[in-house]
Amino acid sequence: MHSLWNIFLTPFVDYAFMQKALISCVFLCISAVPLGVFLLLRGLSLVGDSLSHGILPGIALGAIFFGMSPIPLFIGGITAGLIVAFISNRLSAKSIIPEDASFTVIYSLSLALGVLILFHHGTNTNVLHLLFGSVLGIDYTTLYLIAFVCLITTIYLAKWRKLLLMYCFDPLLFQVAGKHHKLLMFSFFALVVSNLVASYQAIGTLLALGLMMLPAITGRLLCTHYRQIFKVSSLVGIMGCYAGLLVSYHADWPSGPSIILCLGIQCLGVYAVKQRRRIH
Repeated sequence: MHSLWNIFLTPFVDYAFMQKALISCVFLCISAVPLGVFLLLRGLSLVGDSLSHGILPGIALGAIFFGMSPIPLFIGGITAGLIVAFISNRLSAKSIIPEDASFTVIYSLSLALGVLILFHHGTNTNVLHLLFGSVLGIDYTTLYLIAFVCLITTIYLAKWRKLLLMYCFDPLLFQVAGKHHKLLMFSFFALVVSNLVASYQAIGTLLALGLMMLPAITGRLLCTHYRQIFKVSSLVGIMGCYAGLLVSYHADWPSGPSIILCLGIQCLGVYAVKQRRRIH
């Protein structure tokens, strides 16, 4: 019993950095994962991938001019992500290019630009931190930013959840029913960007989408009704983050990849069980 306590609870009882890491992951799972469910239901996972890479130039410029201060990095990432979303939306609206393809074009350019900026002006430490994150190094300012993003996202989803579900299942009816559907969708993608920027500190820009989408996919495999998917997905995300932090602590592995590894194993495990039951 004492051994189990040391393995599963002692790291979070004895160390403040583990407590902050777990709390930040819980906030992210409450806010980012439901957005991932909407992206999954609408078939826009690639758009999330594009936005997660599109924030890199803004974060890189923030790091160059203001150091690793959380607020400038947060503002820079959101600004870059919104620019990517706006340009991609206009590109798809003015041409025959589908929305997901337009996001791919812009995110490829953004990712290349961000990497070039880091290559010429960033240090090795900054590059690794921005690309892969360090949830164990989260300070209180970053934790407050994550909590703020979680609060705004929760309020937004509570108010506009039904219209967003209509957008997922019947986009044409959504355009008719929603008086300001373009503004609603832009604000939705703004929240996706905000959550991805909030996630980069914990997971890094290259892995931030995994925290948003992997629990959503697992929840979709486990549930058939959309109302259950949101709750189960967030719970799955919290469990995966908890396991990832434990693996990172005991094995001395990087925290971001450890969390994504556990979330991925969860997803593949559920998929394997579902397939086995289907066969039998």
